[in-house]
Amino acid sequence: MADIYAAQLNPGKLDVVTDWAAKQDWAAELDLAANPLEAVTAYRFDDPTGEVGIEIHIVKSGDQLLQVPLTYRGEPLEGADEAFVANMEHSVLGKRWVYAGMGDPLFRQRLDHTIATASTAAKQYRVDAEGNRGEEITEVAHAFGTGPLPGAGDVEIVYRLSPESPAEKSDAGLLLGRWEGQDTNVVLAIMV
Repeated sequence: MADIYAAQLNPGKLDVVTDWAAKQDWAAELDLAANPLEAVTAYRFDDPTGEVGIEIHIVKSGDQLLQVPLTYRGEPLEGADEAFVANMEHSVLGKRWVYAGMGDPLFRQRLDHTIATASTAAKQYRVDAEGNRGEEITEVAHAFGTGPLPGAGDVEIVYRLSPESPAEKSDAGLLLGRWEGQDTNVVLAIMV
């Protein structure tokens, strides 16, 4: 379960996602100046300790859908300088250290767990200014694992999504997702 606060963020999530994506090889041929990133949806994984926010953003530039996993921590992650994306001020939680998901061991562990156990992404709930949990947020992406390929190892995240190519039955463990306006499952990650 993930709690989503009614908070002000500086810089905003889309700004952080845009700055990071613009530096990635897989986004090199996108013209983000002509087609700025727009938020489509997001999904989250649970941190069993409740300390780290694990959020995966699905954004678009023109007709290209992209997936950007990030983690939000209350203090720097030791040994993860290369994965550091930005600092963010959260009006409720204070200063946050933002990391690229694949560079954060907790993200990788939760991604592996979700695929291997055929689990689903975390349910998300709105939290008011007094800290009370309210309604479930339903306009987020639904992501779910399909179970592992026996003897599988690493998981690869799919940064450039292909929603026009629905997920076919596969021998690999997959993370699949769909969201409002996307009625067929899209491959989000592959256990290889």
